[in-house]
Amino acid sequence: MSGTGISVAIVGGGISGLVCAARLAQLGITNSVVFDTGKHGPGGRCRSRYISINGKLHIFDHAVQFFTVSDQRFAKIASFLHNKKTVKLWHGKIVRLKMGKQPEEIKNMQMFIGTRGMQAIPECLSSLVHVEGHKWVSSVHWDPLNKKWQVDDNWFDYLVVAHNGKCASRLMEHSGAPLIHNLLKVKFGPVLSPQTQVMQLCSLWVLLFALQQKVALSYDGAFVEHPDVSWIGNNTSKYCENQLECWTVISTKAFAAKHKVPQEFIPPSKEKEVTNLLLNGFSEVTGIDRKTLTPCFTKVQLWGAANPLNVLQGEGCVFQASHQVGICGDWLVSPCIEGAAVSGLSLAEVICRHVQGERRDVGLKNHLQPLETEAIGAFPTSKKLFFNPNK
Repeated sequence: MSGTGISVAIVGGGISGLVCAARLAQLGITNSVVFDTGKHGPGGRCRSRYISINGKLHIFDHAVQFFTVSDQRFAKIASFLHNKKTVKLWHGKIVRLKMGKQPEEIKNMQMFIGTRGMQAIPECLSSLVHVEGHKWVSSVHWDPLNKKWQVDDNWFDYLVVAHNGKCASRLMEHSGAPLIHNLLKVKFGPVLSPQTQVMQLCSLWVLLFALQQKVALSYDGAFVEHPDVSWIGNNTSKYCENQLECWTVISTKAFAAKHKVPQEFIPPSKEKEVTNLLLNGFSEVTGIDRKTLTPCFTKVQLWGAANPLNVLQGEGCVFQASHQVGICGDWLVSPCIEGAAVSGLSLAEVICRHVQGERRDVGLKNHLQPLETEAIGAFPTSKKLFFNPNK
């Protein structure tokens, strides 16, 4: 098809927004702009930190830890990223840990990570599209007479909301698209209320720390059963570094709710308290003497709008034909990289069909459904491995 002259504004530079823009271009709509607020580049929750310690850079994955492949459409994206040397198979040993119990290995799960940290994935995808980085969109408004979207001072034919949380809800509140705004309303909490009719997001604390000495553990990552800790991951073994041992510790949803503060400003006293408690939790679940855990580097952050506790399952995206506006994101499929990518693909294809003359709403009448996943997200797998990186 030809998309000449059709313009699309995509607010949000996470995986869903980047994939949506790339798929639009593939289908002939090349005039799209991804607006992303990230200070360190696009990616949303698919991010890494490159931290200099003793003059050398070290990789810490501080949100998404790895991804899996179960959907044939996403398998094509994973294959593309693998061919670009952006992702690789992670052969690490992943276990379930419970205090006082032997580690239970999780088998038959094909795991992928970025070749230079998870950040490598959005960096590759953003090279395919036009991204305006570190850009805060302050207002959007639908002009029903001209059938255009005003995005700050610019005009577009279509609007894509590719993020969620309070910012997305506030952005759409006075946009002239109340049905879309209703779906983006959000509340926060560690446990989903049965009466909740809006999206609910949890929060998570993340601790990054580095040790001069190696710790004697038989695994590389672990889903943890502990009041404070839900995940621990060894970044050094993931990326075959032979220097410091760099760990990521992610809290439970309940811990984050108990210790929540404004994420824009974490008081030093809270930073110290959370660091100590998560190091204690790491010690308790691994059996490593806390006195020997003397990090040469620590950093904590609060992931305020982390993973959804409910999802709007259905067509994988939302689209209001009369207003030429859509929503994509992992909360419309499954809270993971695959879910985000599939949602972005779905919305791009819906927009293209609308350009061709199809006038059909998508997902506006779907209802949010509770979803049980790991605190750090979902990892869908298939008995049939759709993606064979050795082919």
